[in-house]
Amino acid sequence: MENKPLRIVQISDIHLFADKENALLGVKTFNSFSKVVELLKQEQEQPDLIIVSGDISQDYTQQSYLHLAHFLKGFPIPIYYVPGNHDDRNVMRSIYPRDNISNLRQIILKQTQIILLNSQKAQAVYGWLDNEELFFLKECLEEYPALPAIIVFHHQPIPVGCAWLDDLGLKNADSLWELLRNYSNKMIILFGHIHQEHSGKKNEIQYYSAPSTCIQFKRNSEAFALENLNPGYRWLEMNEAGDINTGITRIDQYVGVFDQNAKGY
Repeated sequence: MENKPLRIVQISDIHLFADKENALLGVKTFNSFSKVVELLKQEQEQPDLIIVSGDISQDYTQQSYLHLAHFLKGFPIPIYYVPGNHDDRNVMRSIYPRDNISNLRQIILKQTQIILLNSQKAQAVYGWLDNEELFFLKECLEEYPALPAIIVFHHQPIPVGCAWLDDLGLKNADSLWELLRNYSNKMIILFGHIHQEHSGKKNEIQYYSAPSTCIQFKRNSEAFALENLNPGYRWLEMNEAGDINTGITRIDQYVGVFDQNAKGY
């Protein structure tokens, strides 16, 4: 019997508060995330793991990270995460690992390697992969040269067509792409940060983002703006050859009424 592909769900940019009633630009992020989790539970085929690609918290509190653990502990699968620019890594370390949320950064599953990187730069909104992160990536790729690799971090490594967002992406993306040129592993990159669905290919490497579980940034916008699109998540299936099947699943209605005139948050 043919082996089933590795199935991953990517959740991103949750922006939880300690107080469940707090809202981000008109959206109660706790309620919105709750609807996304409910939808995920209805998936006909359970994923092998869930990856949270950053910005779990909006207020840096322990309770916001505990909310995530509470939401996801009902899934009988491992949960992995990377920090976003809104996260506090010290607070995260004080909470995780917990229940099924793991601190592992290199995972081998179904003949696939998953590598989790930290693109957070202290006191900055934009991203940066420091030398330690790039060296870790290099070590992982060299350790398993025959395995397809899924590389995950928060900030986008390519322009996405939003002028204001493109200035807040991975500032040293050139270093990443130059490093990846040295390896023949079949690779894909997953990232968050941009609060919108995006995909493309560079140097034969596919890259994908996931929508936010709360507010959605307007696509192809020069300045900060929100878009009335329903929150959701990305699902991916990768077979042993590294071939990808992927899509976006969204809840059936927007949760909350966002501020149409918002200039940022």
